[in-house]
Amino acid sequence: MSETSAINRRILKLALPNILSNLTVPLLGIVDLTLSGHLEDAYAIGAIAIATTMFNLIYWNFSFLRMGTTGLTAQSHGAGNHLAMGRNLTQSLLIALMGGVFILLLQQPILNLTLLILKPEGGLISYATIYYDIVVWGAPAVLCTLALNGWLIGMQNTWYPMAVSIMTNVTNIAISACLVILGGKGITGIATGTLVAQWLGATSLLIGAYLLYFKKNRVSLPRKLEELKVGLRRYFGTNLHIFLRTILISLISAFFTYAGSTQGALILAANALLYQAFTFFNNFVDGFAFAGEAIVGHYYGMKNRHLLTKSVKLLIVWGAAFALITSLLYFIISEPFLAFLTDKEEVINIAHNYLIWVYLLPVMGFLAFLYDGVFVGITATREMLLSMLFAVAVFFALYFTLPLTDVNHNLWAAFVMYLLARGGCQILMSRKMVGLGKPFEYVYTLSVGTTYLDSEEKIKNYLATEFPSSQFSRFYITDDISEYSSRKYLNSVLRVESSLTLDEMIAKTKQIESQFGRKKEPSGDVALDIDVVLMDSQILRNKDFNRDYFQIGYNEIKTIQYGQENY
Repeated sequence: MSETSAINRRILKLALPNILSNLTVPLLGIVDLTLSGHLEDAYAIGAIAIATTMFNLIYWNFSFLRMGTTGLTAQSHGAGNHLAMGRNLTQSLLIALMGGVFILLLQQPILNLTLLILKPEGGLISYATIYYDIVVWGAPAVLCTLALNGWLIGMQNTWYPMAVSIMTNVTNIAISACLVILGGKGITGIATGTLVAQWLGATSLLIGAYLLYFKKNRVSLPRKLEELKVGLRRYFGTNLHIFLRTILISLISAFFTYAGSTQGALILAANALLYQAFTFFNNFVDGFAFAGEAIVGHYYGMKNRHLLTKSVKLLIVWGAAFALITSLLYFIISEPFLAFLTDKEEVINIAHNYLIWVYLLPVMGFLAFLYDGVFVGITATREMLLSMLFAVAVFFALYFTLPLTDVNHNLWAAFVMYLLARGGCQILMSRKMVGLGKPFEYVYTLSVGTTYLDSEEKIKNYLATEFPSSQFSRFYITDDISEYSSRKYLNSVLRVESSLTLDEMIAKTKQIESQFGRKKEPSGDVALDIDVVLMDSQILRNKDFNRDYFQIGYNEIKTIQYGQENY
């Protein structure tokens, strides 16, 4: 099998389960809209849109629980670090539980704030509040689901999240439909089905993670508080950028709903129907984005730039193909699609005026989603935030300056260009990123020794010139490991970040030894001896690694500057 075929198979193996599970998400939204669309009036449709936006405003701000967890876990998986894999999940679940409790404690102020932001008409508020008051009790389950899904995807497992997602969404649809159609419960029935499904999904994912990984000892849980604290600085740094980025996405989503609501309930309802097409494509292409997170993160953890960049190129090919197919599909089925969602002719007639934007969304927006996956995989969260800032600026600039007479056309045009700006900015940024546009920096740990005990300054100055970005431990004296020798060695450990391959680094150390004057002397003295003991976390020379002359300096470097999580 060729390399390209192998990567394509891996992409599809990870993407297809995500696509299948993600497709049930807009299906769920479509069913909710359909159920509400056949209630008494159009206010029910708008209320579902308002309520959904309310929860998006809440939960999207916690999307770092999935995205950050996926990227960090995929890199740990690629590096083969079993303790880090378990630690990533534990940290994410603890934060998810705290976030869920926080939402429950502040549910009323959160409701008041979101209603203040969205400013829906009076007829929409009562419906939306009924939905919110029930579904908000699923907050801990939703946040834990984000963390568990992110972790499983990072572990290169998408089939189990798919199975759970399909099961919970089918359960949601069944309960909601029964309560609305058979029980006459209206919005209350739709909300109850959602709440039950949320807790079912979180419980199922937690059980699966335990049975598939922890029970089989495939990953390790942190056993001490000190172990749980490891990597928290990187975890919060990564997720802070995602959190701020998500606020910007929530801002766009909220403004989109707000701008529609200011034009009346009918425009709001029409936009809600058309937005389902975007949600459908979003969840569809996110299957490839999620696959990108897992694959790119895995190869990034391995520091295999060749496979990483090739995977990105193939992901773009797949994304472009499906974007074109989706645009064509929307063009063909737009009429029956709208008729299926609602029987309100006045809403359908208004929606017809804006179908052109639905046709353009897939081809203009697919790169934004794919590169989100790539950036999550390499944990380039700062760059994700910067690209989002640029795209948001484009959105508002176009919305308020486009000379279109129909304000709703301005809204849709600005939204489409916002997606295009996101993808375009990320492509430009990727050219300067390590692993994509630049080679990886490897972390080498070198053992340095000499029998000339007075040559510390000479060796230190020489190696500092050869490795300008290096970090030395102190120099210390140890006995010769040979029991027949009373010779003493002057030792140090050197940490070097370099883009040199392993073979190139070994060749360079031998060249340095030669230039420094190493030769076989009758006395057995050694002018300079350099060995490459570790490459990143991979131990290359076990005997040297376990010797006291190496461990003294190695532990000193870890403790003083970097912390054990970096090794």
